[in-house]
Amino acid sequence: MKKGLKLEKNWFYSFCIALSVVGIAYILITGVSEMQGNQEYPYAMKGMLILIFFLAWVGVHFLALLSARLGIKEKLSKKSKLIFGLETVYVLLILIFAFIMRVAVIIELPMKPASDYKTYYEIAVMMKKGILQEKGEGYCNYIAMFPHIAGYCYILKNIFVLFGTSVWNGQMANVFFSLGTVFFVYRIARKLGGKIAGIVALTGSAFWPSQILYINMLAAEYSFSFFLFLSVLLFLHLVMDYDSTTKNGISGILLHILLGCLIAITAAIRPMALILLIAILLFLIPQKMSLPGIPINSISIWVRFLAKGWLRGLLILASYMVVSGIITTDIELLINKSVPSFSQSFGYNLLVGLNNDASGGWNEEDSKFLYDNLERTGSPIEAQTACRDEAFQRLVSNPNMLFNLFIKKYELLWGNDNYGSDWNLAFLKEQNELTQTRADFLYKVKSENQIVYLVFILFSFLTLIYLLKKQANGVYVLILIYLGTAAMHLMVESQNRYHFHAIPVLIILGSVGVAFIFDNAIIFVESSDVERQRKEKQMIRQEAVLKKFEMEEHKAIEERYKNMTNSFDMKSAITNGNVTVTVSEIYAKSNNEENSNDIVYVAPAMPAPATPEPAPAATGNKAIEPPDVEQNVGIIDQEEQKSNNLDKVADKKESENKMADESLLSLILELEEIAETGKIVKKPKDKIQHKNSDGGLEEILDKIREIEKRQDNMLEGFTIIKHDIEHVKRIAADLDQREKEDNV
Repeated sequence: MKKGLKLEKNWFYSFCIALSVVGIAYILITGVSEMQGNQEYPYAMKGMLILIFFLAWVGVHFLALLSARLGIKEKLSKKSKLIFGLETVYVLLILIFAFIMRVAVIIELPMKPASDYKTYYEIAVMMKKGILQEKGEGYCNYIAMFPHIAGYCYILKNIFVLFGTSVWNGQMANVFFSLGTVFFVYRIARKLGGKIAGIVALTGSAFWPSQILYINMLAAEYSFSFFLFLSVLLFLHLVMDYDSTTKNGISGILLHILLGCLIAITAAIRPMALILLIAILLFLIPQKMSLPGIPINSISIWVRFLAKGWLRGLLILASYMVVSGIITTDIELLINKSVPSFSQSFGYNLLVGLNNDASGGWNEEDSKFLYDNLERTGSPIEAQTACRDEAFQRLVSNPNMLFNLFIKKYELLWGNDNYGSDWNLAFLKEQNELTQTRADFLYKVKSENQIVYLVFILFSFLTLIYLLKKQANGVYVLILIYLGTAAMHLMVESQNRYHFHAIPVLIILGSVGVAFIFDNAIIFVESSDVERQRKEKQMIRQEAVLKKFEMEEHKAIEERYKNMTNSFDMKSAITNGNVTVTVSEIYAKSNNEENSNDIVYVAPAMPAPATPEPAPAATGNKAIEPPDVEQNVGIIDQEEQKSNNLDKVADKKESENKMADESLLSLILELEEIAETGKIVKKPKDKIQHKNSDGGLEEILDKIREIEKRQDNMLEGFTIIKHDIEHVKRIAADLDQREKEDNV
C-alpha cells in the first residue's frame, strides 16, 4: 500500500492465504474431474482443458516477457495522457458491448418470473400498490422469517414506481447493476494490481458467460454484488489513499460512516454482506498508520483517529449497527410483524445446510418442518427458533457425517459455474420456451463457461502462491470474502448460484495474478540484463588477465630458454661494449690486409698459458738493444693462425647453437600446445627423428634429453671459448708492451 494503513503479515494473514491455496487447488481438481465430453470421447474434454491451461500459462508468460523485453511499460509511461485516453475509450467500448450482450440475452431468452424470482416480483408489486399487509399475509410471514427478502423487493418497487411495473424494467435494472459491478471490479483490480489487472478484470467480468445468462432472472444477486463491490472499492480507497499527510481527515471520517451504511444496505439485500463486515474488521483491527515525526498536537485529531485501525473498524461497525437497526424497524413496519434477530434468522438455513440426505440443499422435508412450526406457533421467530434447535440436534447426533457433508457441499458450491445455463434450461423448459436452438446454445455456452471459470481459478491459485512470497497486499480483504463465503455455506443452505458474488472476487484475484506475471517478467528481464552485463565485464577482465598471463608466460619461456642454453653472444657483447679486444697496431694492420672482409669471432679454447719473456734488466747507462723484428713477425704469424682456428671453432659452435635454438623453439611450441589443448599431437612418422619412441610423450622426453646433452656440449664449448678469449687478451697485452718498448 502507499502511505495509508500499512498491512503487515502476521500468522493469521499467512494462515488465510495458505487455506485459500488449498481451497482453490481443490476447485481446480474438482473442476477438471467433472468436465464431461461426449459419449464417444468422454475424456477428450479433460485433456483439452489441461491443454488450455498450458496454453494460457505459456501465452501470458510469453506476452509478459515480450512486453518486458520491448520496454512497453516504460515507453507507455512517458505518454500518460494518451494511455489514459485509450484506456477510457477501451472501458467505454467494453461496457457498451457488455450492455448489448446482456440485452440480447433478455430478448432471445424470454423469462417469466418463477420460484423465488416470482416471489420478489409479486411482493414488489404489492409494495408499490401499498396492499402488502392487506392481501399478502403469506408474504408478510415469509418476510418475517427471511427479512432480507424485503431489501431487493424494495429496490424493485422503486424501479416500478419510476419506470412502470414490468418484468422488462426489472431485468433492465439487473443490466444496470451488472454493468456497475463490472466497472467496480475494474477499478478494484486496477487499484490492487495496476492497469493490466484492471483491463483483464474488466474484460473478464464484462463477458463472463454465467453472469450474462442469469441476467433475465429477477434475482437479488445483481443488486447485492453492486453494493458489495462498491463497498469494497470505498474501503480500499480509505485504507490506501488516506495517509498521515492528508488534510481531509474529516472527510475520511465521513466516508468510514458511509461505508458502514453501505454494508448495512447490502446486508438488507442478502445477509452474506456480513462476511464483508467481518473481513473489514479483521483487516483493520491489527493495523495502524504511521504518523509524521512532528509534535502530536500539530497533527489533526481526525488524522490521529484514522491512524488507529481499531478505531476505524469501530466507526464502521457503529454506523452499520445504526442503519441496520433502522432498516429492521422499517421492515417490521412494512409487514406489521416482529422479525427474528440475526442469530434466530439463520435457523432454517442451518437446518437445511445440515441435511445430509439433501446434500445441504433445499428439500421438502425441512420446508414442511418450517411451515408446520409457523402454523403451530403463529410466530415466524418461534418457527426459526425451532429450526435452529433441530439443526443442533442433527449436528450432535451424527458428527461423523459432517466432514463428508462439508466436502460434498464445497464441491456443489464451487465445482462448476453452470447456474446461468442450468436455470435457463430448467425454467425455459417449464415455460415451454426451450427450443432446440436455445438448448444447443445453452449447452455450448455451459461448456465454454466452465473453461473460462477454471482458467481464472488457475490464475487465482497463482496469485495466492505469489502472495505467500510477496509483501502483504490489499487483495487480502477479497480472500477473506472468499473464505467467509466458503465457510458459511459449509453450515447453511448451499446452491451453486450462491457463489455468484464470489465470481468477481475470483476474477480480481486472477487479474492481479496476471499483473504479477508481467511485473515479474520486467524484474526478470532487468536482472537478466544486469547479469549479462556482469558476465561480459567478467569475460573482459578474464581476457585481460589471460592476455597478461600469456605475455608473462612468453617472457618466462624466453627466460627459461636463455637459462637452458647458457649461450654467450660474443659479437653482441663486443658491439655493446661489454667485451673489449685489444691488439697491437702491427697485428691489427697485418690482420686487416690479409682478412679485410672477415669478421673475427673468438671461440672458447683455453690453451696452456704462455711463458712470458723476461724483461731486460736495466744496467746503468747501457743502451737498450732493439728488438728482434723477425722474432716478432714469427710470433704474430703464430697468433694469426690461432685466431683463424678460433674463428672456425666459433663458426661451428654458432651453427650448432642455431640448430639447438630452432629445436628448442619447436619443442617449446609443442609444449605450449599440449598445455592449452591437453592433448599430445602425434607427428607423421617421417618427421619423427627417434626410432625407439613409443608415442608423443616418449618423443618429447627424447628431445629433452637431446637438448640437455646439447646444453652440456654448449656449456663445455663456452668454457673453452672463455679461456681462449683470456689467452688472446694476454697475447694482445704482451704485444702492446713490446711495441711500447720498441718505441722507447
